[in-house]
Parts: sequence; C-alpha cells; structure tokens
Amino acid sequence: MWPFPLALPVFFSFSLALMMVVLQPGWVAAAETADVEVGLYALGAFPSDQGLFAQGGNPSGIRISNGAGAGIKASVFPHGLGNMIGIGLESSGHGSEISFSSPVNAASAVSTNLWVFSSIVNLTLRYPGKAVVPYIGVGGGYSSGVLSHADIPGRPDRDFEGSWAFGHQFFGGAQGNLTETVFLFTEYKYFSANYHWKQLALDFRSQYLVFGIGLRF
Repeated sequence: MWPFPLALPVFFSFSLALMMVVLQPGWVAAAETADVEVGLYALGAFPSDQGLFAQGGNPSGIRISNGAGAGIKASVFPHGLGNMIGIGLESSGHGSEISFSSPVNAASAVSTNLWVFSSIVNLTLRYPGKAVVPYIGVGGGYSSGVLSHADIPGRPDRDFEGSWAFGHQFFGGAQGNLTETVFLFTEYKYFSANYHWKQLALDFRSQYLVFGIGLRF
C-alpha cells in the first residue's frame, strides 16, 4: 500500500523521463536505422461492471463508471525488420468510480473513486503504408489501482489506498500521416489487471478508445 499523492508525481515523472530518453541524441541518431515514434494521446475508458469482490462476497448493484485520461508512448521500428515490428513503452492514467450495495448493510449504497495508472511494454506489428499505417499489438507491465474518498461501511477506509498488479493489453489501430514526421492516430485497447485492497478486490477489465498525435524521427 502507498499514499495516492505519490501516484501523480510518479506517473508524470515516468512520462517525462520517457520523453527525455526518446529525444536524447543517441535515439535521434538511431533514426538512420529505425523509425522512432513518440505520441501523446487522450483516452476514453469503458470498464466492465463485473469482477468486484467486497467484504467476503459479491455485492449487488455494481457499477464502474466510464472515465477519461491521457497517456504518452514511444516505439522503435528497426529498418532491418522492414519497419513492421516494433517495441515500445507506454504510460497512461485515467479516473473512474466504483459504486455498489454494501454487503454489510444491504440498504446502503457505497462508492469510491478509482484511479488507474499503468506503465506497459508493447510489441507492435504494423503495415508501413504511405498515408495510413494500420497496426495491432500486445503489451504487459506495471499497473496500479488507487482508491480515494472511499465510503464503505464495515471497512477500514483510508483517504487513499493503492494496489500494485500486473496488467496486460491487446490493441489495434491506425496512423494517418499528415507529413513525413507528423501523424494522427486512433486505437482500440482491451486492458485487464487484478487489484486487491483491504476487504475489496476487483478483476478490472476495460475497453479504451484512444486519439492522439505523434512525431516520427
């Protein structure tokens, strides 16, 4: 467990470090032997309402709200592999809300904010077209689910409570090239991670829609 105030600094520090690594001279020089891409994006999250376990049972009236967030990613596509296979890093975060009927007091509706932060290593397969570049991929890495302002009777609630977990995703999308170096992209993701807090657990499953802009070096 760790306090939520650390989540945002850690998330954005990782994102800034990722950008600095990608833009350092060695990486820019690598553009002679590989496509190096960096992108920023906004996302919409559409979680499943299933998979919540609270205070010894499966509560009723579960609702996990849709949310919005943002992310950054960087990828390298070696020319030796035909610019078709790439590996990259991605960091993202978004907010949501969990609500359900308390197993302790059936007449009591309870809720808590949920913040999801993930740092993922991706493997991508793409078709390097001229105007449009379709791609698919898989990824896995660190994910954290953070509860804030929990209001759950019978549970030792804290202002902030975090859970670390392994997360993985499948995704597919397409880039639209505006110039040789600037592109727009959109993609669909399916993400999953299992979070465990005190007397509360969630098999988190979510679909994401992503829209962003990127640079190619």
